[in-house]
Amino acid sequence: MPRVFISYSHEEPEHDQWVMDLGKSLREKGVDAYLDAWDLVPGQDTTYFMESQIRDSDFVVLVCSPLYAEKSNIPRGGVGYEKNIISAEMLQANDLRPKFIPVLKKGTFDNSLPTYLGSKYAIDFREQQKQETALDELLRAIYKQPHPEKPPLGKNPFKKTGSENDPTSKNLVVASKQPMERPQHHDIDTWEKEALGRFKYLCSDRLNEEKNNPFQNGFWQASFVLFSEPNIKSLNDFLEKLRASETGRTGWDIGWVPTRDGIAPYPYQNGIEVWLAEDGDKGPGHSDFWRAELSGRFALFRGYQEDESDFQKHMNTQEKIVDFSLVLWRITEFILYLESFSKQMLVEHSKAKVKVTWNGLKNRGIGYHKGFDRIYENYICHQDTVSSIFEIASCSEIKKNLISLVHTITSPLFEIFNFFNITEEQLKNHIQKLFDPDKEGV
Repeated sequence: MPRVFISYSHEEPEHDQWVMDLGKSLREKGVDAYLDAWDLVPGQDTTYFMESQIRDSDFVVLVCSPLYAEKSNIPRGGVGYEKNIISAEMLQANDLRPKFIPVLKKGTFDNSLPTYLGSKYAIDFREQQKQETALDELLRAIYKQPHPEKPPLGKNPFKKTGSENDPTSKNLVVASKQPMERPQHHDIDTWEKEALGRFKYLCSDRLNEEKNNPFQNGFWQASFVLFSEPNIKSLNDFLEKLRASETGRTGWDIGWVPTRDGIAPYPYQNGIEVWLAEDGDKGPGHSDFWRAELSGRFALFRGYQEDESDFQKHMNTQEKIVDFSLVLWRITEFILYLESFSKQMLVEHSKAKVKVTWNGLKNRGIGYHKGFDRIYENYICHQDTVSSIFEIASCSEIKKNLISLVHTITSPLFEIFNFFNITEEQLKNHIQKLFDPDKEGV
């Protein structure tokens, strides 16, 4: 049965009762409807409740009113926080059957729909409308049923069908009815957006506005999902596996599990998180946030070391750059962490999908902190964000193919700096101290 979460603003008693009646009507029609009045228990963390309901539901019904729009457009409070989560999930979404269904209860389409909905179509539930007709439209959207007046699709009058023309036609029809689908936790785009929503919330919740925000000039996000789910049931066991996954190849490990109070790992929603930025004023390149989940998902957020004052002093410049050598090291370390992670989780032969997104790139140049010409002229980026996505056939083969993997993942970033390019041989030389294929025996 479809699961639906109803998002609404608490207003007058009549409005709240209408929302509960809507939930009741949906449940009577076989829809597993959830809302805070029924399912948020005393003492439960409201942030966790909202995040989990939006994440785990097949659809989210947004009950729109002028007050709902006002609260959504202000980034604070319950409805405002829900907006952050919803916006992250809607980002770059292209599903023709969207997860978020707005319904208009009061006001007009102009003053009741939050700005993040843009031009999304809303079902009209206002008092003057026929409630049964609107409910039927909502149920059809949830159950993915066509409009009752839509006629069935007929046959092509110019095409003969059957085995007389194509003896394989029956097989083709059968195959078309069984599209290949992946479980949701294999979807790298969904995972990236979920993790990004969590990261943005923590930035707003934990960083002191009076201190320097380490991510204000940009950050990069690296995410992966394993296709084979680890058989780990306890977060305590998971934490030990994460400790063992550290590669120890640099002085600032990706996936580092600290022990000091204030930055030590903590459990959150079937996963473990580490927040190293504390309340701000730390160097961007040392302000990691990472989250790992029992299902085999991992995401890392880190600012640019190139934005730190010591680095800029070394480069003798105040210009914002991306150091291509540091990029190669970072991505190499991240892929090696994936290899170690999969091995510790006992799924080293699993497929994996990797996605890296760099933000805050516009007007940055390319440089190299050990080069003679430390900032390369005429290599300027004219866009703010770029992503790279790649599927790994087997994590056990990562070291064997590492040079090619890192080259493939980093090329989309370098190309937007006016076609800057690094060959695989140059890459190999730059990361030799981090990873030497000859010494690694691969």
